[in-house]
Amino acid sequence: MTAELQYTQYLDSMQSYIAHDQRAKALVLIGYVERDFIRFYRAGRITDGIQFARENLARSRTLLNQLSPADKVAQLHALVDVLSFEGIQNHAIIYDFVRLRLHYHQELLALPVTTAKYVPWMERIIKDFGELAQKNGLAYADHLESTLDVIYYVNAHLYDKLTVKNVVAHVNKRCNPVTIQRGFNAEMQMSIRDYINMKKLREAQRILLTSVLPIRGIADELNFYDAADFSRRFKREIGMTPLEYRQQNSQLD
Repeated sequence: MTAELQYTQYLDSMQSYIAHDQRAKALVLIGYVERDFIRFYRAGRITDGIQFARENLARSRTLLNQLSPADKVAQLHALVDVLSFEGIQNHAIIYDFVRLRLHYHQELLALPVTTAKYVPWMERIIKDFGELAQKNGLAYADHLESTLDVIYYVNAHLYDKLTVKNVVAHVNKRCNPVTIQRGFNAEMQMSIRDYINMKKLREAQRILLTSVLPIRGIADELNFYDAADFSRRFKREIGMTPLEYRQQNSQLD
């Protein structure tokens, strides 16, 4: 890996990074570690990539402690998505990637993750997807950086009011907004709007199963228009209302 490809080494000198609060800085760090790791992953250098990620996260352990267990779980979900989409986009036999993605999303749901447990979980996820890629001789193709930028931004701002316009505005300024959206559609097989909705609803599922926050409160937390809008979208995508989902699946006493 050449030095210019490692974004993480520049973080400490970036004013925009320095100015963030501690939680935001931790989210940015994880995003850039994942972004750099993908370069190793595409090259089939899984062991080197794990070592790179481990070292960069270890030196920022105090910063990672600013993240809640829920924050860490959300970032692991995001890592699963990134690695599974890499496999799906670059291999003809995609079922194993889809199945592994589903397995990890289910296993991570409602799972508390401490800072000490974050890296082992990250390594386990990487190794499992890496074995699939190596077993099937996965040939990696270059992906649009703007698509990764969109994924990272959405995953780090799920609790904000996200629109396609403000997401695209935070992607590489050299890219045309139309080009960004077309590239995302082609690589992810969904629009940016649909990706935002999918990620917010997945986070809503997690909150429903791990808290007693009322439906209106969840809608407010995730910046849906109102509780009715949240419930309508949830039922359309999940097949039941948020309340029905909580009653049928909650593991809380």
